[in-house]
Amino acid sequence: MPHLHDMEELISSIEDNQVKDYMKEAMSCYMANAYRACIVLTYLALFDDIVKKLGELGKVNKKAKRIYDEAQNKIHEQDVYENYLIEQLASNSLIPKLDTSFLNILRQLRNKSAHPSGHSASAEEARFVFYESINRFLSKPILTTTQLVDDILARLDDKHFFPSMNIRKISDIVKKEILNIHHETFPYIVNKLLEKHLNSSSEVKKNAGFFLTGLAYLKDDKSSNCLRKYVIDSKCSDSKCSHLILRIISANGSLLLNLEPVTYDRLKSVISEKIENIGLTDNDSKFSHPSIVLSSILRSCGEDFIITHFKSQLTQLLRKNIFSLSFIAHMSNHPKIIKIYLREAVKKAGSLDFDKANHFSSNIFDIDNYLAESLSGSQAFLVIANISKAADNGAYEAKALRASNFSSIPELKEIIVKYIESNKAEAKSIYERVAGDDEGFDILISKFPSTQIDII
Repeated sequence: MPHLHDMEELISSIEDNQVKDYMKEAMSCYMANAYRACIVLTYLALFDDIVKKLGELGKVNKKAKRIYDEAQNKIHEQDVYENYLIEQLASNSLIPKLDTSFLNILRQLRNKSAHPSGHSASAEEARFVFYESINRFLSKPILTTTQLVDDILARLDDKHFFPSMNIRKISDIVKKEILNIHHETFPYIVNKLLEKHLNSSSEVKKNAGFFLTGLAYLKDDKSSNCLRKYVIDSKCSDSKCSHLILRIISANGSLLLNLEPVTYDRLKSVISEKIENIGLTDNDSKFSHPSIVLSSILRSCGEDFIITHFKSQLTQLLRKNIFSLSFIAHMSNHPKIIKIYLREAVKKAGSLDFDKANHFSSNIFDIDNYLAESLSGSQAFLVIANISKAADNGAYEAKALRASNFSSIPELKEIIVKYIESNKAEAKSIYERVAGDDEGFDILISKFPSTQIDII
């Protein structure tokens, strides 16, 4: 049971200021040992709050509006309305059975406390009523109900439900739609949205998928647990859900924390299949693209997690597209990930396959700034040494890049200049390891003139 500090914290969870004032007064009564007064004030605050929230619900729900209107009539006629309200809320599934039981208990305690009955209210009863009223009702949105969810589901065929494909705007709409939905309804809405996504027309299917993705992006603990349980854990073996699951992970990579081992194995298969089927020209900013998926996992779960569970998928992605900006842009300050990236990058940069070597040298300028943020001087020089090796082997794009003094990658070049100035012997050792000898080393470093000015 709560004590004074706990009671003050409970009151702070109430958003309605008028209700909050009621409950502060109820707490004052409790502290003055006026337990009957505490129960009566709490009772009044609770039923006023229920009627007010029922009125809000009535704006979108016909059953709630009918109950609200009749309750208001009884209130205006100074008729007893509480029994009617409890019965109607329960019979129309607007509150769960446990909440109905509590309201009946509260009504009985209030009647005993408000009328001469020989009953002496105890501190325990007052604390129980105070706590349960706030925890079950006063601190919660409109009501624990599926009615609001059903209204959302009924509107999913609206063409302009989501007027933008931007994830932030999608999540803003989702946040607004679920504002008055109790968290206990999250399993219902997640499962219904998933059902709509799998078994509906294209418009409903699209909007249901966007809703689930936007819900993931909100990163709310309770809705995240439902997405983890009912979508990722339950459906990752179903190929019809693969696209949706990848989008959800992109929206919130932390959904992959603390899954069952078999789920990780299935997700590996899903991601690998997606990587295998993407083309180099595919837009890697799309939420289902494996670059976005792996980037989200990295940012949310860390490099140790991704290496433990998805190292082979990361390697597969880099071998498929070493220039995937959506991943590279987030790999700085992750030394273990950079090491994996570097291993694949130098293979391509110095490849004896001219197509691979030329492709690397002709596209490295696209990621110049990202590599400069991520690579150390020695790592950057290792990449350049491999490009030079490809140039010596006849790769024309590598030769052109070297001939231009690497002018198209100015940020990497700046890092390498500083590195050579302080670590020329180490740079020479790297070059020998790549080229097999040091014959072309001086020619290569001449492409990186020192910024130091000799003082005569």
